Amino acid sequence: MKTNLEIEELKKIGKYNKKTIKKLQNNYPIQYLIGYVDFYGLKININKHTLIPRYETEYLIEKTLKYIEKYNFKNPKILDLCTGSGCIGLTLKKQLPYSFVTMSDISRSALKVAKKNKLEQNLDVKIIRSNLFKNIKDKDFDIIISNPPYVMTTEKLPTNVLKEPHSALFSGKNGTTHIEKILKSAPLHLKNKYLIAIEINEKSESDLTKIINKNLKDITYKFEKDLTGKTRYLFIFKNCE
Repeated sequence: MKTNLEIEELKKIGKYNKKTIKKLQNNYPIQYLIGYVDFYGLKININKHTLIPRYETEYLIEKTLKYIEKYNFKNPKILDLCTGSGCIGLTLKKQLPYSFVTMSDISRSALKVAKKNKLEQNLDVKIIRSNLFKNIKDKDFDIIISNPPYVMTTEKLPTNVLKEPHSALFSGKNGTTHIEKILKSAPLHLKNKYLIAIEINEKSESDLTKIINKNLKDITYKFEKDLTGKTRYLFIFKNCE
């Protein structure tokens, strides 16, 4: 949705012209034209190779920070899978200066954006190109967090959302293909006490419950809602109590 504030921002940075007006008329996301978003107080650069960070993901971070404090994860070692622009990993590093953050993504183009954001924010994080865990060698993370692809291939999305990279949106018929792969491999990369935090499709709770019960042992888990009341988050805990 185009707002007057966003139009004013385009004008301020000298990008409000015939070309951009035409793009807006064709439902091109105004955030891509501006080139950045404000995310949890950070200026996060974005482009057509990255998802546009949204409030749902800010709320994922807010909830995760509360669990990190509640369960006393001191100086946690964190893996941000499917990092895209890096908004999750960089925000966690900013909020938790003594944490150790690794951010990974399969997309070279997205990682260029993440690296730019890392440099501009002057945050000490590790960036790795990896298809999920393929190039992740560490086995001792405290926390794995992800906003992976989770849209069902049968879902109809607004035209402007379809301008975002499809590889970062869609995840099979049930919207769970990537999450299932994450949950199958995650325990191999985690300590005995851990937290997994994932943004999910609002319709996937039943499918994900089956996946959790099939692949994870001796854990507790909960689904939580976003600010609009939709089931949007999955949190998995081991040895946290």
